[in-house]
Amino acid sequence: MLKAVTLSLTALLLAPALAAAAPPAKAVHAQAAEAVAVEAAAQKRYQQWSDEKEGVAADIRDMKAMDSWLEFQNRKYAKYIKKQEEVIAELERRKEEARRIKMELEPFLETVVDSLEQFVSSDLPFLPEERAARIGFLRDSLDDYRLELSEKLRRVFEALLVEMEYGRNVSTTSRELDLNGAPTQVSIFRLGRTALFYQTADGAEAGYWDRASGSWKPLDENYSRTLHRAKDMADRKRAVELLDLPIGAAR
Repeated sequence: MLKAVTLSLTALLLAPALAAAAPPAKAVHAQAAEAVAVEAAAQKRYQQWSDEKEGVAADIRDMKAMDSWLEFQNRKYAKYIKKQEEVIAELERRKEEARRIKMELEPFLETVVDSLEQFVSSDLPFLPEERAARIGFLRDSLDDYRLELSEKLRRVFEALLVEMEYGRNVSTTSRELDLNGAPTQVSIFRLGRTALFYQTADGAEAGYWDRASGSWKPLDENYSRTLHRAKDMADRKRAVELLDLPIGAAR
């Protein structure tokens, strides 16, 4: 009992001191509010940092993806550049080859036309005006600086093809020959490049070109009818048949 009374007295004596030492409620509330505010600010800064961290991470991922893409593009463009260098090298090679061909081809075409002119002059004397005009045309073409080399080459080849075709066909033309000292209109029958014959309009005279003497020689009148049939076949006026012509004499 005495002990309980003592404790009570002690409590009564300490109560004012404890009351004086306890902080007021407003101060506690202010401290608590300040702690909450600090915590909220810290949370906000953490959230901002977290957002910034995620943004930086996204940027890093984008940069890595871009870096991979750029590496891929660099490899591809390296291949493109190598291919283009090969193409350029090939073009340069072709350019040099074309320059070399041009240097060789231009004088070669001159030689070809010279040879063609000599060949025509030594060939059977058919279509003399036409063939001479063709040679003159080629001369003018080769001397024309405005013409491309390809066009000059085409014209020379075309002339060669025409001359080559003469040896593969037959034809009849009309021209005037000096026979027995008088100009006479005759019909010329050409058998490829093998032989050349003439026949007067009335069929009374016939002859052939003699290569050895370079002149026209008369044929026996028996060949007049044969030459007439040959001209009809050349003009497609009758069916083709075997004919007896003096080819050996024509040579």
